[in-house]
Amino acid sequence: MRQVITAFLAVFMCMGLVGQTLAQPKVEDAWVRLMPPNATVTAAYAKINVSHADELIAVSSAIANKAEIHESMMSDGVMSMRPVASMSLSEGETSELKPHGMHIMLMGLQQALAEGDEVELVLEFKESGSVTVPFVVRKP
Repeated sequence: MRQVITAFLAVFMCMGLVGQTLAQPKVEDAWVRLMPPNATVTAAYAKINVSHADELIAVSSAIANKAEIHESMMSDGVMSMRPVASMSLSEGETSELKPHGMHIMLMGLQQALAEGDEVELVLEFKESGSVTVPFVVRKP
């Protein structure tokens, strides 16, 4: 009888874990760089904090044909950037998408953006799934 009760308790405890999901990443200070009205590209930045190790693996937005995670780097005195597959996020640390560092490029803008506009970007995380985040258009 003791073994039956122990087995029952073990199954009952595991059932409680099935419905648990990972905490959503916390995204703060999310903003898009204000560009001239005819611009077709811009960049987006934010601070991301996760409660568990994760990766930002993709970005999308209805305001752009394409969105990519980019990395800026200095090489021989020349600043350049390149797309990267993902951005690693460490547990309990704030990671930054920032000018001259890791950032989001929005290409093929579908509309002119004005200062103060709010646009939604969908951030896709490897472990946490998709999170829709409002980004405010502003000057740097």
